Amino acid sequence: MEKENLIINLDLPAKERWLFLEKYKKEIEDLIEYYLADLSEAEFLFDEIDSYKNSIITTEYLEEISSLASFTKFTENEILIANLYYDVLKFYFGCTAFAVENNGTIFHSRNLDWHTENDLLSKHSRVFDFQKNGKTVFKSVGWVGFIGVLSGNKPNQFSITLNAVLSNDSPEIAQPITFLLRDVLTNCNSFSEAEEILKNTTIICDCLLLLSGTKSDEKIVIERTPKRAEIRKPEKNHIVVTNDYKKLENTNFSQNLLQETSCGRFNKTDELLNQKNPENLEDCISILKNPEIQMGITVQQMVFNNNTGEILFEKV
Repeated sequence: MEKENLIINLDLPAKERWLFLEKYKKEIEDLIEYYLADLSEAEFLFDEIDSYKNSIITTEYLEEISSLASFTKFTENEILIANLYYDVLKFYFGCTAFAVENNGTIFHSRNLDWHTENDLLSKHSRVFDFQKNGKTVFKSVGWVGFIGVLSGNKPNQFSITLNAVLSNDSPEIAQPITFLLRDVLTNCNSFSEAEEILKNTTIICDCLLLLSGTKSDEKIVIERTPKRAEIRKPEKNHIVVTNDYKKLENTNFSQNLLQETSCGRFNKTDELLNQKNPENLEDCISILKNPEIQMGITVQQMVFNNNTGEILFEKV
C-alpha cells in the first residue's frame, strides 16, 4: 500500500507541514469528532489542557496542531486533546506484535487493535513518510490529524510499536508517549540510542514498547510505567508482546478484553513462530491474521522490514 503514503516535509516550518491535508478535512473532522466523544467524560483534560500544553508540549508540535485547526471546525485545544487519546483511554487499545530475524533481516510486525465505530480507524488509516531534503527520515502508520506515532520505522535503523498495558503506578504530567516515539524516530540514529531514551524518559502513562533494529541481538520489549522500566530480551530467534507485563513488577490484576485475551494471543504467536520462521513480509502478515491472534477490534496490520524500510500494510 505504498501508494497511500502521505509525505510530510520536515524542511517546512512546523505551521505549514500539515496544510496539504486540507483536502482530507472531512476525514480529519470525522476522526476528531469520534475521539472527542470518547473523551467527553475526561473533564480534567478540558479543564487543564492550557496549563498542560504550555508546560509540556513543544512549540513545534503546538504549531503543527495550530495548522490543523486552521482549516477544520475544531480548536487547537480540541485537536491536541484528540491526539492524547492513547494516553487517556489506553484500555480501549490492544495489539499483538513480534520481531523476528531471517537470514540477517529483521521483520517487525504488529496488529493494531483499537475499539472503533463505523470502521473509522480502519478506513482512514494511512502511511506517513516524514522527509528531509527529499529523503525519508522515518515512516509511520496512523491517521490524518494525528501527529504522534503508534507504529514507526526508521529505514536501516530500527522500528518501534506501542502496546497498551495497565499498572497501579500514578500517571505523570509528562510528554505523551506518541510524541516521544515521534521524537525518537526523528532524532535517534541507532537502536541503542533509541533504547536509552525510551527506557529513561518520564512518560505520561503505562505502555509496552517493542523496539527492533537490524542486528540479531536488537530485539527487545521495554516495559514501562511513567517512571519505571524493565527490558525483556528474546529467549529465541523472536520476541512477542501483547498486553501484559512479563518482567516489571505490577500489582494491577483488573481485567478487560485486552488483558483477558493477552496470554492467548501471546502463546499462539509464539507457537506459530516456533513452527516456522517467517521468510518474508507476507509470512508475517499470515501470522497476524491467525484467528486466535487477530481480534474483532483489529484495524491495522503491518510488517516493517527494518533493513530496507519496506512496509506491508493492510487495513482490516
